[in-house]
Amino acid sequence: MSEKAFPWRPDQFPVLYEHGQPTAVVVDLETFKRLELILDNLLSREPEPEDTLIAEAAELKQLIAQVQAVATPMPDWKQVINEVQRSSPLAA
Repeated sequence: MSEKAFPWRPDQFPVLYEHGQPTAVVVDLETFKRLELILDNLLSREPEPEDTLIAEAAELKQLIAQVQAVATPMPDWKQVINEVQRSSPLAA
């Protein structure tokens, strides 16, 4: 099999119609095997880190709400961070 991105065009395969509506596409065995491999790889792939973040977004929102409920915001947090950075032994 050659490693081409998506060599298929919609007009390349015969379309089967039922009651005037397209219902199926006829593909050759080589194309079917390539599609099967692509689908198998998609189903077997490892989750992306971004997927995990999205899945845990509800928990993150809940955690943020809990912190906001008990935390008192600093009036000038940027100045506090700058002072901490300046006093750090790493700030050379």
